[in-house]
Amino acid sequence: MEETYTYNALVQYLYHEMPAHEAIEMAHLLEETPEVRAEFDDLAFAKMQLPKARFNPSQHALNNILRYSTKTAFEASL
Repeated sequence: MEETYTYNALVQYLYHEMPAHEAIEMAHLLEETPEVRAEFDDLAFAKMQLPKARFNPSQHALNNILRYSTKTAFEASL
């Protein structure tokens, strides 16, 4: 990975959302570059501070999804 990086790449690495070969390069960059490591650590700390909220859809929304799924499955079988 080049010396230039983006916060997006650090966030992708933090959430394990980058390809393996890029993750390996990012791990090496974090080991070799204290400035990048400090920014990554700041992001990791911020992630830990986020609330652990869980949101559940309403029963009406679930019923709509199930109804649509049944309808499309029926149309696909024709």
